[in-house]
Parts: sequence; C-alpha cells; structure tokens
Amino acid sequence: MGNLGNNISLEELLTPQPFERENYCSHLYAPYSAKLHRRVNLYTHDSYDLWVRLESDQDTIQFNESVPAFPISLQDGRAITTSPKAISVKADGAVLIHTFSTAYIDDQSKKSESKNIAWQQWCDIYGFQHKEWTTDLLKANPIELANLKRLLRFVSVAGYIPDYAMERSILAELENVRKITFVKLVQQFPLSDPEEVQTSLARLIISRKVYSDIHISPLSMITEISAYHELSKN
Repeated sequence: MGNLGNNISLEELLTPQPFERENYCSHLYAPYSAKLHRRVNLYTHDSYDLWVRLESDQDTIQFNESVPAFPISLQDGRAITTSPKAISVKADGAVLIHTFSTAYIDDQSKKSESKNIAWQQWCDIYGFQHKEWTTDLLKANPIELANLKRLLRFVSVAGYIPDYAMERSILAELENVRKITFVKLVQQFPLSDPEEVQTSLARLIISRKVYSDIHISPLSMITEISAYHELSKN
C-alpha cells in the first residue's frame, strides 16, 4: 500500500521509531519480541498487556508498538499530531489500529472519546480496522493474561531457536493420551533438560498447537495439556 495521506505510508507506520527514554520515573517494560525479532519498549501496564496480546495472537503476523506521529482531524475540525498505541497486520492482510480509551467520565475521557472517534473515521477512510482498548477489556480474562505472560518468558529471549524435534516428540506423546498434566509430560523425557521441554511446551501452547486450561486456571506443573480438544472446568 502506498501513501495514506498526511505524507505517511503503511510501511512507515510499521517501522518502529528509534527509542529514547524520556521519563526515568516511570517503569519501563522492555521484553524481547520473538515475533518482531527485536526488543520493544513499553511504559504503561496497559501497553505491556497489549503487547502480550499481539505477541501471543497467532492471527497477528506483524505489528509495531512504536508508531510515528502524524496529523488526524478531530470532529471540531482541528488537526492534532498523534500516534496510535500500536498497528498490527493479520494473516488475511487486515490492518488494525489500536488505541486506548478510559472508562471514566471526566474531561480527559471526553478528549479520549473525541480522539477515538477521529481514529475510527481515519480508519474508515483508508480501509483499516479500529480497535479501542480499555484496561477492563485488556484484562477481560486476567488468569489467561497472567498465564500468557509466564509462557512468553520462556520464548521471548533474544537468539532463542525453537527445538522442532522436541516439539514433534511432545506432540507424538500427547497423541497417546486424552490429556496430561504439565509435570507428567515433562517426566516423559527423562534424558532431556526439563527447562528445554518446558520451553518447547510453552511455545506449543502459545502457538495453539496443543490445548491447555490456561484460560481457567493459573499456570503450574498441574496445568492440563491435550492434543485433541479445549479443556473446560468440567
């Protein structure tokens, strides 16, 4: 896609801006993104939660959390120079613009609402999808979100190379049982480093190549794994 107006292109929107730390009083998250093959820099809890969602979403093939600012028009006709919290591309080519909103009714939320309406109009013009996030929406399933963060710590390491042979062995083992716990599966590979088995299993869970109960129970050594079906509370 070429120029989108405002002298900016999709390629530029997907190109991260050089990071320069400006606020040394704020906590900075700097996880490594295996999907982007680079480190990302995130100041707020919500920004980190959004990264977790984009990094673990298998339908998202590309994203950028450091989007350059450019002018957009507000409802009152004024133009402001701003940037979304992230832009992402799905496997079917759909482009999503991610913005944050607030659930509270005050002057700041009214400004946020006006800006998000402007983003929706901008997306409509260029054929993009607009995803407006609130803290509650990002944390809609806090158990699963916390589990994804733990799983990503296994694989979000610079230089990490997936052990495809181990993954095939894990899948073959899972085909022999209806379901099995994390610890019992690791024990099926006594000659392998348990950390390497757990890392391969974490990648399989994130990539949705195996099913688990991480959406209903905290991740632990008794987390259940299956190659055949979703796991429920029953």
